[in-house]
Amino acid sequence: MRLKDLGERALLKKLAPLGYPVDAPLPPGDDAGGVWVGEKALLLKVDGFRYREVALRGMGPFEVGFRGVAATASDLLAKMGRPLGFALGLFLPPEAEEALALGLVRGAAEAARRLGAPLLGGDTNAGEEVALVVAGFAEAQSPLPRRALPGDLLYLAGDRWGRLGAAILAHYQGRDLTPFPAIREAAHYPLPRLGLLALAGLLRGSLDSSDGLAETLWQLSELGVRVELEALPLYPDVLAFAGSEAKALELVLFGGEEFEAVLVVPPEKREAVEARAKEAGLPLFRAGRLAEGEGVYFREQAVPRRGYDHFRP
Repeated sequence: MRLKDLGERALLKKLAPLGYPVDAPLPPGDDAGGVWVGEKALLLKVDGFRYREVALRGMGPFEVGFRGVAATASDLLAKMGRPLGFALGLFLPPEAEEALALGLVRGAAEAARRLGAPLLGGDTNAGEEVALVVAGFAEAQSPLPRRALPGDLLYLAGDRWGRLGAAILAHYQGRDLTPFPAIREAAHYPLPRLGLLALAGLLRGSLDSSDGLAETLWQLSELGVRVELEALPLYPDVLAFAGSEAKALELVLFGGEEFEAVLVVPPEKREAVEARAKEAGLPLFRAGRLAEGEGVYFREQAVPRRGYDHFRP
């Protein structure tokens, strides 16, 4: 079967178990993989992308390098992994300028620094176009898998929901983001949340959201629950950019590239989670709950499964 017919998610389900250890701290196909080292887990994540696919209007090599580390770290932090280091692989056309390579690495190094981890070198290769591969590793006392039960509460961590969708739309429509500085900042420097680590031991499960919130929630539903969204975060700048609540909700649900986390919280842990998040300065939004059944619903209306897929337009 051709990959464009199979789709990325179906392909990953076939690939993830191959060679994966049976006693790993996280199941195959989760946001990151890992092995036990003594009583702690060492987590690993690799992410790759082509420069032209992620460089939005106004972004240069520094921002693209920053984004590469951010994407990798987001998966690690969603699993309660504290980043320990990153490595960067570059594919560069021989005719590219030296400044391009320096900018990419400086941006990656800055994102790693803000996450309290070093950039540990990497590799350079000749390529027909600029592409990056970022590897990140982290340690976790109790890695947090994708897990959910009917009755659990659903929270969205972070404040980039809808803002990345707005930035991506602005890129393709040629719109100026100068009147929307928070949207521009969120798109250029989407640093994952170290504050997530403050919630260790309180959550049932967690998922990184990069391919769009709707797609992430559908992946959550595949665990055997019905996702019932009661509300979604609508920030004033996203509303102003979108021009209506309906269009703003589209950006929140289907924007993608947030590098934020979707959290599953047992109801008895609600107050502790909210208090701990406030202490850590972690933005937290209660979006709904999980029930028996399947699918994703917002105000009792079915949410279509739509998100980023590398093999489908």
